[in-house]
Formats: sequence, structure tokens, C-alpha cells
Amino acid sequence: VNNGFGYESNGSVYFDTNSFKGEGYDYRKLKPGVDTSAEEMAEGEGALAGGDSEKRHPNDFALWKASKPGEPSWDSPWGAGRPGWHIECSVMASNIIGENLDIHGGGVDLMFPHHDNEMAQAEAYHKCCQWVNYFLHAGHLHIKGLKMSKSLKNFITIRQALAEHTPRQLRFMFLMQPWDKPMNYSDQTVDDAKAKEKYFKNFFGAVKSVLRNDFVSERQGWTEADRSLFNTLNESQKKVHASLSDNFKTFEVIQHLVDLVQECNKYLTAEAKPKNLLIQKVALYVTKILRVFGVVQGNDVIGFSEASGEGAGSKEEVIAPFVDAFVDFREKVRVAAKGKSEPGVFLKECDDVRDETLATLGIRVEDSNETSIWKMDDPAAIKKEIEEKRAKAAEAAAKKKQGKIDKLTADIAKAQQSKIPVKDMFKIGAHEGKWGSYDDAGKPLTTKEGEELSKSQQKSIAKELKNQEKAHEKLLKTAGDQGVDAYISLLEKELEELKLS
Repeated sequence: VNNGFGYESNGSVYFDTNSFKGEGYDYRKLKPGVDTSAEEMAEGEGALAGGDSEKRHPNDFALWKASKPGEPSWDSPWGAGRPGWHIECSVMASNIIGENLDIHGGGVDLMFPHHDNEMAQAEAYHKCCQWVNYFLHAGHLHIKGLKMSKSLKNFITIRQALAEHTPRQLRFMFLMQPWDKPMNYSDQTVDDAKAKEKYFKNFFGAVKSVLRNDFVSERQGWTEADRSLFNTLNESQKKVHASLSDNFKTFEVIQHLVDLVQECNKYLTAEAKPKNLLIQKVALYVTKILRVFGVVQGNDVIGFSEASGEGAGSKEEVIAPFVDAFVDFREKVRVAAKGKSEPGVFLKECDDVRDETLATLGIRVEDSNETSIWKMDDPAAIKKEIEEKRAKAAEAAAKKKQGKIDKLTADIAKAQQSKIPVKDMFKIGAHEGKWGSYDDAGKPLTTKEGEELSKSQQKSIAKELKNQEKAHEKLLKTAGDQGVDAYISLLEKELEELKLS
């Protein structure tokens, strides 16, 4: 008001936008060259907008609003009232930071009128041309494609989200979307985040497995594959820097890291003796960037920390569960060896220690044709994967069993049909009472009305006779000396045992 940019009206104080622009200031800064519509003012100011009769110009906005009876109020030179919506932020920020802010953040919905008016007030008060250097406007959070709001009943709190997903998974989900566009929280985006987390976790585990090997005694000269991976790392670093410099495109950075990990995984698969220091360099860089993004915490040099690191017990307390697991496994192997058990017994013990004991301790053992490697992971995640694998195996076994049941059932039905002698096949079952007379071989000669058979009927009957004769001979050959009835009884017994198993 003292600087000439505010005026009193009916106990309220309004910002004079025309006076402000007349002194050479810019308004609106965040959307220059656009006039403010009545709809925007109504939506932005709400109850503070006041009537046009109170304001010199429709775009003027409240700095101090006279309070109505029953509303909160404070005394002022203009009477009882309350601060305008925008003035609170300008006052607090100016009080703490001063007449210039480098970075100001907020939701994209606050761009107008809040941020525009916030800047206008501060610049009018400080008599400066630029109160904020950079504005960062974040996109809205959408729930399954719709903007999150209580009115749509799709409101979800951070606590609710954390009840279903880990903090790291949520951070990945947000990092994989542009920060200044609407962000979607859905099953698909969360599943994508979980897939990325698992992808990086497997990579870190593979790298750590290689780094446990003694590489000092190995020749360290680089091959073409080594140089290629090193060049890929350098190019990836440049791409990551460029993406962060270009509007903090974290979603591009995550993809650059995925591409780098993919190339490193190819290298690990193809090279018999990968260079430890080279893959360590790749893993260190990936970890560094993910730590910058907040998805890597703890003090682990490489990968995601699987332990808090605080309140750790003595060395004996730390290693005791692992030593107990080894001693228990060793005892079972010794007992099996003394009993000269079959190889299957040893293999079962190996599977049990992998899927039960070590999984409970947070150790994932991955078998291959040549060797096995181990990685640290969340015990619950390992157990879940094991249960899913068992469920799939059980489903496949049940499907295979049902296939055998269906085949045996069909074989028995076919055998029952095939055991009928050719001379009797047209006298029983579906053919019973259908024909009037037969020849000595059991072939129908007339219909039940005594009429001669047509050529098409004769042709069809001849074909059926021929097929039955072949099927009957094949069954006799398959049954062998035990006889057809005994053979069918064996099939029926096998079917009943299969159903009961």
C-alpha cells in the first residue's frame, strides 16, 4: 500500500494490477501475454474475490479481506479482517529468504493465480523485478488415470501406499515418470517399478558374486569386449548428465541405467573371466546415481542395502545363524553318506537348504548348469518367489496328471469299443435294432423295414467294418497273451490309482 500498489475498499485491501503494470512490472509472469478471464479469477480467488464494485479492475486480488460476522479476524489499520490467500506465502518466504528466491516449487494447479500473485506482491513490496529465478511445477497425482481427489473417492495416503509397497518401489514409480506431468499411480506403474527394482537387484547380486572371486592373480589386460563395455559406461554417463540437465528427466536416466546394466549383463554372460574392476566401476556408477535419487540407502558401496547397519550384534551373533545352517546341512549329508543313500537324497537336501534355510536367512541361491551363485535379498521376497515357483510346478503337475487321466479314459473307451468282434458290431450298441438281416460275417443286408441298402449305406458299412477289423486286430496284438479283458482291467486299475494319487 505504501509503495502505491494496493488500495483499501470497504475494509478490504486489494492489489492494484494496473498500477503494478504501469510501473513497468510484468503480470502475469508465468503465462505472459494472456489476459485473466473471469472464470480463472472466480476459480482462483473463490470467496476472496469480492464483487467488481469493490475492485478497481476485475484482475485485482485481495491482500487483506474484511471478515464477516463469525469469521476469524485480526485487527488492522483497515479494520478487522484476515490475510489474503497469496500474501501468507509471500510474507513467510520473504521473512526467511529475503528479496530473491532461487527455486520455488509447487503443484501445476498453483501456477495461477497463486504463484503469479505471490510474485507480484513480493516484487511490489521489495521493488525488485524478479523475486523468483526458477519455478518447478509438479504434475498432479492420478489414481488409475483419474486425478486423485476425495470427491472421486480415489484418495490414497502415503501410509496406505506403504502398506502395500516398499518406499523404494514408490520412489522408482515416481522416478520413471516426468515430474512436471501428471503422475499415474496404478497396478501397471507399480508393477513396472517392482520390475525395475528386481532388475537392478539381480544385477548387483551378480556383480557381487563375481567380485568375491580372487582376481589379482588373473591377467588384467583388456580385450575388445572390455573396451566396449568401458565405452558404453562413458556414453551412459554422458547421457545421464544430459537427461538431468534437460529438465531433470529422471525417467530417461532410469532407462539409461537399464541399458547400461543390460550391456554389462551381456558382458558377464559372454566373458569366461570378466574384469572385476571394470564391472565394479559400472556397478559403482549405477549405485551412485540411484543413491542420488534416494532409492539406495545405507552404507553399501554397491547395490541396495539389505540391513540397517544399526544395532548390529557381536560377530558371533551375526554369523551364528549361517554357521548353524552349515553345520545342520553338513550333518544331514554325513548321515546320508554313511547310509550310502541314493543321489536323489543328497539333491533333496541341497534343495531344502536353498529353499528353506538360506531363504529364511535372506540368501538367494541361483543354480545353473555349471555353477551356483548367491545373492543377498529380502527373505520375504525370496520365500514369495519360491512359493510362486512351487505353485506353478504344482499346477503343471496337476495339468500333466489330468492329461494322463484323460488319455487313459480315452484308451479304455477305445479298447472297449475295439474288443467287439466284427460280426457283432452291427448288432449291439447304437446299431441294435437298426438292421433287418445280416450275412454270415455280420454285415447288414437290409434295413429293419426289410428294404435293400442303398449304395451309400453299403459303402459306409464297409468302411466301418474295415476300421473295426483293424482296431480289433491292433487291440489283440497289444493285449498279447494276457487277453483283451485282462489288458482293459489293467488300464482301469491304472486309472483308479492315478486318480487316487
